[in-house]
Amino acid sequence: MDRMLSFVVVAALGVAAFVAARGAFRRMVIREHQTGLLFRRGRLARTLGAGAYWIARPALRLVVVDTRPRIVSTAGQEVPVKDGTPIRATLAIRYRVADPAAALAGAASWEESLYLDAQLALRDLAATLDVDELVERRGRLGVDLTAAVAARAAALGLEVEAVHVKDLTFPAPIRDAFARVVEARKGAVATMERARGETAALRHLANAARAFEGNPGLATLRTLQALDHGRNTVVLGHPAVLFPTAPPSPGADRT
Repeated sequence: MDRMLSFVVVAALGVAAFVAARGAFRRMVIREHQTGLLFRRGRLARTLGAGAYWIARPALRLVVVDTRPRIVSTAGQEVPVKDGTPIRATLAIRYRVADPAAALAGAASWEESLYLDAQLALRDLAATLDVDELVERRGRLGVDLTAAVAARAAALGLEVEAVHVKDLTFPAPIRDAFARVVEARKGAVATMERARGETAALRHLANAARAFEGNPGLATLRTLQALDHGRNTVVLGHPAVLFPTAPPSPGADRT
């Protein structure tokens, strides 16, 4: 009886110890696209890669950081350019966390810091360009902004892959002026095309005239071709036999 009681007590103590140990540890799984930062009493102890870990709850704390590329978009921001004209721009920033420890220690929210850095970089770049330069360099704005934002984000442990200018809006008077310029350019192109066409037509006529001068029979062939394909009335000649000149009336004054 005493032996049975002792076995029950030992079993109960074992179960209690197992429950206590299980409650003191927590199993954590880190994925391939994640990095784990293990802190012991508030200090970074080590960096953990992908895998499963048992973490002692009282002394250790695990922070998991997603290192996959992300995209953050800025709201439309109105900034003045070099000549004082306000423009409105929207950016899309593609980045990833390259150094999780630096990102976690560098800012309470690294994404908000990146957002602010992108807005400041846009304001600084716009201040160096007037409207015409901004339009001419629109295709390179993303490249210039990427270089500027990447330099600021590197201190936060972030790698900026690209900054894209999603929208670039100008005030209504500037848009109207651009529309007039485009219309004028299209009109000039149309005028040049008409001039080229007229010049080509005159050149062909001149060549035809020289050909007729050298071979009068070509004119007759061209006339017969016109008779064959058209319905116009063509007068080939009007000799005096067919259309005699009326003699003067007897009472007409003579000089």
